[in-house]
Amino acid sequence: MEPDNFAARTLAELPTHIAHYGRDRYAWTCLTMISTGIHKWGFVIYRCTYEDDELWSRYLAQLKSFCHAHLVEYRRAELLEQHLVWVVIEDRAALENASRSDVRKHFNQWVLEQDVPKLPVSGITNRFPIDLPLYRYCLYVDKQCLESFTRFQEANDGTAESLGFLPPVVFAVIDRSWSADSTGNGDKHDDENKDEEDEDEEDEDEEEEDEDEGGYPLIDGTDRKYVGWMYCNAYYCMGGIYETLLQFGLYDEEYYERPPAIYPGGA
Repeated sequence: MEPDNFAARTLAELPTHIAHYGRDRYAWTCLTMISTGIHKWGFVIYRCTYEDDELWSRYLAQLKSFCHAHLVEYRRAELLEQHLVWVVIEDRAALENASRSDVRKHFNQWVLEQDVPKLPVSGITNRFPIDLPLYRYCLYVDKQCLESFTRFQEANDGTAESLGFLPPVVFAVIDRSWSADSTGNGDKHDDENKDEEDEDEEDEDEEEEDEDEGGYPLIDGTDRKYVGWMYCNAYYCMGGIYETLLQFGLYDEEYYERPPAIYPGGA
């Protein structure tokens, strides 16, 4: 019988091994909070456009609504919303029209100021606190992202069978560890249930490295496939992207979409 832990309302009520989570879509989000002792999850969100305060407020409310709906759908709202943080950074003088590089520098400084513990409180997972998505990735919202929300609103006349059929509401995820001269994909987390890499997996890694040797249109100073950030469709991602980043990191052969493509699906 598949485990069912969805009645839990505190982290203390949850199991401490991934095998006991069944098909829980937020298994690693729960486990890493337990193992690191950092009982919060979410993202730092950078506002980099300041032309319309009302539009910004509606955009942010829509992101939160998408996240709530995803948590409800997968039966984790009661447990996880109490630990969810939205760290919104607004500074018109410093961030208006800021580049992704500017935001990356600011976020790196923000992380340094958080006094993140060096070690987890237990060995339940192989995640260190500093590698949690809260401290590794930030969300970047510029004028283009807000314009995507305007298109979404204009198309949302209440007749769509699903909000997923409407023009996507977009945000960007930035990897703070990336630089234009970096190679490879940074830290890529492996599921604890996987065995050590065999020869087939090594061959796959070599193919992935070949794919990232270059030749793509130049973005942020690099022609490699991985450019240190990705556009995401908020309807599909706002709730689950944290879990995805915990398991796979941002640059994963299956999931990563090079801009201007939008994850998921490359639209």
